[in-house]
Amino acid sequence: MDADSEAPVAARRRGLFRGGGVGLTGLALLGVILFSVTFAGLVTVIYLLPPEHLRIAELQPAVRVAGESEFPVGASRIVAWGDEPVLVVRGQERFYAVQGTSPFDGCILQWELESLQVVSPCTNVVYDLRGNVVAGLSLIPLKPYSAWVRRGTVYVAG
Repeated sequence: MDADSEAPVAARRRGLFRGGGVGLTGLALLGVILFSVTFAGLVTVIYLLPPEHLRIAELQPAVRVAGESEFPVGASRIVAWGDEPVLVVRGQERFYAVQGTSPFDGCILQWELESLQVVSPCTNVVYDLRGNVVAGLSLIPLKPYSAWVRRGTVYVAG
């Protein structure tokens, strides 16, 4: 190979970097296009999702439980606060709301009217209406929620 035959090859290599190939501007443009398409797709997916997937429990002002007249003394209901179940009980003088699942075993809690206690049916851990452990192997209390009546409707908030 002589010097004359190597000159066109070197010129072609330099041509790639001088606009003969993709170049830095082309790569930047491709990046902007990919970002725009990805962002537009993400916005479309979020727009099409049902709104309950976008609800954040801490930002909800309150969850409606039932009408006060539909909720007799001693009755209980499970309502959803975001993804968390909440057990609501109507006592003699007020409403109580506590975490609806046992922190010890994850079971849905049940209200026992005879004993006036909240019980985990899986491991028999017993709680009072304020969420304190009364009996059982768990030492973890239930998370309390606020419950109140406004214009004849019972509400719960975290």
